[in-house]
Amino acid sequence: MAERPCQDGVCGSLRLLGRVHSFALAAAVALGVFSSACTKVDTTSSSSGHAVTHSWTVPGVARLAVEEEPNSLIRMFSNQSSADDVTALLFEPLFRYDERGRPVPALALRMPSMSNGLISRDGLRVTFELRPNAVWSDGVPVTSRDVIFTWHAIMSGANPVVSSAGYDQIKDVVADGPHRVTLVLKQPFAPSVYLFSEGSFPPLPAHLLGSLHSIYGIPYDSAPIGDGPFVLKRWLHGSNLIFAANPRYWRGPPKLTEIDMKVVPNPTTQLNELRSHEIDLIDGVSKPLVAQLTDIPGIDVQRQLQANYRHLDFDLRRPLLRDVAVRRAIARAIDVPEIIDTVYAGLGVQASTDIPPFSWAAPDLAPIPHDPAAARRILDADGWRVGPDGIRMKDGQRLALSISSTTDNRPNESAEALMVDELKAVGIDLSIKNYAGTVLFAEDGPLYGDRYDMSWIIDFNGADPDNLAKWGCQYFPPHGANTDFYCNPTVDRLLRDAQRTYDQAARRRDYERAWRILLDEVPAEIIYWNKVVTAANADFRNFKPSPLVTDYWNAWEWEI
Repeated sequence: MAERPCQDGVCGSLRLLGRVHSFALAAAVALGVFSSACTKVDTTSSSSGHAVTHSWTVPGVARLAVEEEPNSLIRMFSNQSSADDVTALLFEPLFRYDERGRPVPALALRMPSMSNGLISRDGLRVTFELRPNAVWSDGVPVTSRDVIFTWHAIMSGANPVVSSAGYDQIKDVVADGPHRVTLVLKQPFAPSVYLFSEGSFPPLPAHLLGSLHSIYGIPYDSAPIGDGPFVLKRWLHGSNLIFAANPRYWRGPPKLTEIDMKVVPNPTTQLNELRSHEIDLIDGVSKPLVAQLTDIPGIDVQRQLQANYRHLDFDLRRPLLRDVAVRRAIARAIDVPEIIDTVYAGLGVQASTDIPPFSWAAPDLAPIPHDPAAARRILDADGWRVGPDGIRMKDGQRLALSISSTTDNRPNESAEALMVDELKAVGIDLSIKNYAGTVLFAEDGPLYGDRYDMSWIIDFNGADPDNLAKWGCQYFPPHGANTDFYCNPTVDRLLRDAQRTYDQAARRRDYERAWRILLDEVPAEIIYWNKVVTAANADFRNFKPSPLVTDYWNAWEWEI
């Protein structure tokens, strides 16, 4: 599954791929929609023939605000959420995820399963039937050769991919014809069903890239040939990415003629541009600004519970945090419901595990309770004595820690300030040490470089609950996303067992057993599942936020 720590001005930017997406969600995502008052100013027609009710609307052109541009347009080289959005426009994955988190066949015709014969009885061969009418934007057909090339590019060692997790479970990829390709697995691996799908690495054009030793840092990155609904028209670095409709898209030309993705890092500036109608969409309004949306005429607002979660991580290599009693006390000292309500405007659902509450695999386990009295008892029993300044000491060592998040993020700073007070009340000295997102999440930064105590960040998940790359003993950086440096052989065994069966009931049991241990040992505290607020020009139709990966999943249907 995709497990991606991220910079979170709204709900993320830098993200690390450590999971691959698999089986569909069993239950729909709660979705609330409400509209602000709209003032009718003008009536014209859009390119699709629908009435346009506002004079500020540019028919056929959607103007979107994003916090940052991707560092690469080849998804295997980017950790950013903006890369998932751009990838959804330029490339066709095997499957996309709709507004209810259900898989939508895209380059693949149907979901492999044992019942339809596309998964072998021993679970070692997973076959995909590719859409015969899909072509690259230069007119060359998309074939099984492209899937094979992409897997080799990921695994060759010649390219600095953000992760090879999941793809390393493949022994070989073979063509059973131009539009039929089979993954030959080293062992049964349930998440393999969604390799090469949305949120992971979609197939790339072998006819253009197949002769290159490495595809990193090549001109193709600035002028990609894709097979998605849009093509890149112009990239003004630091300012705009402009996309035009792809007339060769297999579904037919999109309803929009153009998408203008404006890079607007500041959330307040985004809101001001929405208010002045210079943009048509903010996909994730900063929580402190949500209340101001009611004052903006001519917009529609949606709230969507999404598969991204905030969590408090502990670096278990730090001497103080190796002590499970300290971690248990910290988790009980923090008032999670208060933080959700007062800092994040109630736009979150308290979490207990890293499996979305709407997933078929979600364990029925309660969150760690807020109980400062229990926190004090735990520390007392562990030998931590309150000193003259109110901070606990043990063996001459002061119980002093730091917490890190991203700079220039008012909600996060407010949450950290609350935690400072809450931990001080039980005898723990907490200081704040924040970093720019590019520093915090850098390969050699505090998280991956083992130079932090506690972190306050958001991760994004896909539909499959596979989380071994987050908690597994073999996935310490630089080999994975286990930035807690947590290792428990029993948890490892349970999570590996869950990977090796296609039986959802058996997998759910494994995840519940693993999470009972994780909730007791507290390598991290899962805080809340995020409710994302989007605000769009009321003339912007068919924008359907997805709980998984990207809200750009159906961009070919957008119209304005």
